[in-house]
Amino acid sequence: MKSSFQSRGRRLRTCVLAAVAGLRVAALTLGVAAMALAASYPANASDPKLPKSRIKIALVPGGPNVYFAPWQAAAKAASKALGVMVSYVVPPTSTFQPSVEMSTVDSLVAKGYNGFAIFPDGEASIVPLYNRLKARGIPVIDLAGCTSDPTPALLCFATNVEASAKYQTEVLTKAMGGKGNIAFLTGLLTDANTVLREDGVKAGIAETNGQVQLAQIVSNIDSPSAAPPAVESLLASKGSELTGMLSTDYYPSVAAASILSKNPQFRHILFIGQDNDPTVMNALEKHYIYGTMWQNSYGQGVVAARWLYKILADGCTVNPKAPFTKVGNTSRFINSGYFFVGRDLAKQYSGGMESIPSTTQKVLGETDKFLSCP
Repeated sequence: MKSSFQSRGRRLRTCVLAAVAGLRVAALTLGVAAMALAASYPANASDPKLPKSRIKIALVPGGPNVYFAPWQAAAKAASKALGVMVSYVVPPTSTFQPSVEMSTVDSLVAKGYNGFAIFPDGEASIVPLYNRLKARGIPVIDLAGCTSDPTPALLCFATNVEASAKYQTEVLTKAMGGKGNIAFLTGLLTDANTVLREDGVKAGIAETNGQVQLAQIVSNIDSPSAAPPAVESLLASKGSELTGMLSTDYYPSVAAASILSKNPQFRHILFIGQDNDPTVMNALEKHYIYGTMWQNSYGQGVVAARWLYKILADGCTVNPKAPFTKVGNTSRFINSGYFFVGRDLAKQYSGGMESIPSTTQKVLGETDKFLSCP
């Protein structure tokens, strides 16, 4: 009986030792697999002075919109000038859904991209993505729109849309003789810029001390399908009452310019649009509309790509004493520029890429104020 117990004990010890050995082999195998997997991960952007071969930068808009098109040219120019990969990648979401944008960026990270300039779909909804990027040491810049503080975004380089909309309203009210009714066409409710633009328009109207009234706001129409019927409906119902009309977004501007070009009965309405679509510029040249606001889309892409490159290649960081301004809900804002193009300048600017070279060069010339480099 004792011999039987001893025999079973020896067998038990043998099994235990075999199991332990098996676990050690399994652990070693897992360790090797983990190291192989880690080696396949994209380069951690927190590594100082990455070689050019490891730098992959992406400019990511909120979705397909012609406003962002110059970013593609900017990415191509930056890639050639810097000798690194800079890509323009558009999330497939015409309604600018945060979930689609986040999955697009996640897939880019899996492909080795380690620097991002992103138009955020929503002030706060994209922050979890930014936190994931930060945790992996991947720098991200807000571009053309800002996330709200506190945000992992290093900075926001965008049009000061509130100031631009206020100036646009001031130009329009002056052209109207300082009195009358205005309709305001604006963009997607998911766009953080929409509220800022509305604030700017209302501030401009307030300066008239009640002489100019905001007759109607038509929002959430910055898409090729939503804008035309919305503008047509507005003019059919209120066209005779309006003295002026302005748009702070691309597609409503195109729709309004097209409708005013085809319908002379509405041309008593002074209209100022946004951006440089051929339909807008053609209507401006023919004096069917009063003007359009120009932004710096191309310059946004150029500055973002160059600064991300310096962060990744040179080990630069954001200067805590940089001359940022506070705009809306962000305290790290840099204005990418805007100006008014009237009928007198229409031919000069028609057909050109939406760009403000003087502003772009000024911001690049101040790089050492915004970045601290070794």
